[in-house]
Amino acid sequence: MEKFRPYAFSFLAGVVYSSGFPTGFGSGLLITQLFGMGMLLYTLLKPLSFKSRVLHTISFCLSYNIIGFYWVADTLAEFGQLPYIVALLLSLFFTFIIAPHLWIFTLGTHLIYKKGYFLKFIEQRFSLFALLAAFLFTFIEYFTPQQFPVMIGQPWAKLGDYLGWAPIGGIPYYSFFSYLLIMEGIGFVRYKKVSYLNIVAVFAFVVSNPLLKKTPEPIGKDLEKLNVRLVQANISNFLKVDSEKGGYASVSQVLKRYRDLSQMPYDKGNLDLIVWPETAYPYAMQSSKEVGKTQVPTLFQDLALRHDSSLFVGGYDSLGFREDYFQSEYNSNFHINSEGEFENVYHKHILIPFGETLPFGPLNKTLSKYIDNISFFSEGKSFPVFKIETGHTFINTICYEILKPEFLREYLNSIEFRPHALINLTNDSWYGDTSEPEQHLFLTTWRALELNLPIIRSTNTGISSFINVNGQEVKRLGVGVTGNLDLELKLARYAPTIFQRYGFWALMPVWLALFIFQLVLIRLRR
Repeated sequence: MEKFRPYAFSFLAGVVYSSGFPTGFGSGLLITQLFGMGMLLYTLLKPLSFKSRVLHTISFCLSYNIIGFYWVADTLAEFGQLPYIVALLLSLFFTFIIAPHLWIFTLGTHLIYKKGYFLKFIEQRFSLFALLAAFLFTFIEYFTPQQFPVMIGQPWAKLGDYLGWAPIGGIPYYSFFSYLLIMEGIGFVRYKKVSYLNIVAVFAFVVSNPLLKKTPEPIGKDLEKLNVRLVQANISNFLKVDSEKGGYASVSQVLKRYRDLSQMPYDKGNLDLIVWPETAYPYAMQSSKEVGKTQVPTLFQDLALRHDSSLFVGGYDSLGFREDYFQSEYNSNFHINSEGEFENVYHKHILIPFGETLPFGPLNKTLSKYIDNISFFSEGKSFPVFKIETGHTFINTICYEILKPEFLREYLNSIEFRPHALINLTNDSWYGDTSEPEQHLFLTTWRALELNLPIIRSTNTGISSFINVNGQEVKRLGVGVTGNLDLELKLARYAPTIFQRYGFWALMPVWLALFIFQLVLIRLRR
């Protein structure tokens, strides 16, 4: 055990880092992720062997996995019907892929110490190195694909009402200044050096956030209030899966619950929009036939006509009969207008590996013959805009797509005008009563902050909610609750944000200004 003692510090770092995000122990603290990542980077920026660096990173990721993603084991045990000890052991493999950007950090710090002139540069010009490292860490973290995208700047969302830089630079700004503060802390502890410019820059960034925060000015005409009903049927995963396999009793129970909730009285006038969550309707539909009312299930026609309301329904869109089931369906959101007719459909673009697709490219079709119920989803291609009878317009994402800022930027930049809101359909029933729904929702709030775009979030088992442009939850229906979340919304359209237009690269002017300023100061000191 003695030889593993040095790695206890990195294990503790993972514990501290995890506490900055929602976990089974609470909603997360604001600055602990800075201390946790600082502890890891302080360790990696030492003259260690490559093996030692790898073990430090594994130790960090192990505790991060155990605390932050404990629900992976619970999910495997409950829904994979595995003995808990087997599920726990399998979930530990997630340690190696939970934070792929950290492996790049590990390799990068090792290469620095292999090149002696880098060490001399770090010791003599730590202020410049801090700026370079903060930028590179932010770049790598932002663009490295992650199954569950977590960035060090995300806990800032707890201060959503004050984040004036969010629509300008998005998460990259907050990650960059977080890493810059970490690097200055490392410089002070290790070299007893502090760059006053960098410290002042971080301080100015923090102080200027509330000064820059203001409600965006609406564009376009003013519309009436929108009455929305989010139906949270709280269908258990076992019941849901059996209904999708055609179990008659299960189908009847699922549809009855959705119908009964949808038909409940609404005491604030007429409903304008009823939303069912991801894959709520168990049967596949076929929107490509481009026919009218006759192809819409009677249930939806009745609901639309009863409430004189549009419907958004999560379901499966079939591409028609195929001998093999490879890419024969889309995970979809159907828009049915108040006349009970198909109006539009969204197909999910970003599919979850091993759940909705396989990550093996040209081998997928062959493998799909042997692996059932995983690989037959097709990727969406279009970016539709949904318009309902009230004049309100929406874009749509399904499940984890909303966690991808570059995907949302592409969506918004490809359409002609800004929508009033984003509707996100999700099914978190796989995860039960764990911290995953809170984590999923927490990371979702950044899209509202970055894009000045309200989010209407409809889920099967919770958390259904409405998030305003400040990233604040206005109303929610919690995990495990069966019911409706009825919303009376005053929505407006807002101009595209700087972050929507430029994304990560909006960080460049700030970083270049600081870097050039540092060079000037160094020259003046000579």
